[in-house]
Amino acid sequence: MRRLIIMCCGALFTLGLTAQQELPGNRNIYDAKDIGIIYNHELTFNVALATPRNFFLGVRSGKLLTYDKTRYWTLSIGDIRHSRERRENPDRVNVISNRVSRAYVFGKQNQLYALRLGFGMKKFLSEKARERGVAIGYSYEFGPSLGLLKPYYLEIERNDAAPIDVRFTGDNLDVFINNQTNIFGASAWTVGLDEIGLRPGVHAKFATHFGFGAYDETAKSLEAGIMADYFLGNTDIMVESELTPGVSNSPLFLSLFLNFQIGKRW
Repeated sequence: MRRLIIMCCGALFTLGLTAQQELPGNRNIYDAKDIGIIYNHELTFNVALATPRNFFLGVRSGKLLTYDKTRYWTLSIGDIRHSRERRENPDRVNVISNRVSRAYVFGKQNQLYALRLGFGMKKFLSEKARERGVAIGYSYEFGPSLGLLKPYYLEIERNDAAPIDVRFTGDNLDVFINNQTNIFGASAWTVGLDEIGLRPGVHAKFATHFGFGAYDETAKSLEAGIMADYFLGNTDIMVESELTPGVSNSPLFLSLFLNFQIGKRW
């Protein structure tokens, strides 16, 4: 009888271990040290802040190759600003149009937006200790970009008339830069949409990755890293003149970023 009881207990213990290894949804438990559940796919939505006051949104879809390695693709869109941009506001009312002035960026001639398609890899360096632990690793990404260059318009005041929308053309420096007292403010963002130019390019990212609740069904993470964008063709954002000291335009844009991610694993 005693031997029978021992054999039954051993069988139950073996069945329990087997049940821990097989889960619905094609998921498995990582064998070493009770680390957690392995998922096959991950989908996250991203919100990122980057220097020098850039912002972008994106979506990332990944496939887990192993418990610590994920291959992914991502699509994002955001703005790219010049480090020398400074906002000003005349803070006055135009009596003809009965409107209050808008803030504007002095010396800005174009607005640049980037649509990025990236392919990358995420690798964890530390073990995902326990279900709600923090996993530390790195990620890298590269891929094509499409720059959207939109002219930046200013409202210029005239004598006894409503302000008119003016863009920088190279030969109107006196109106756009030298005579700042006539600048009423920035034009509406929709002005110039029909003049958007396309600039092909490439981008690359490298980041330190912090995964919170590494084996939760809800994916939560933070990335901190560096990003580079390079575009072909003219992508001048600012006007280079004596009244905009230190301004230099380049097709290469470098920035630091923080990327917040939240989504789902399955």
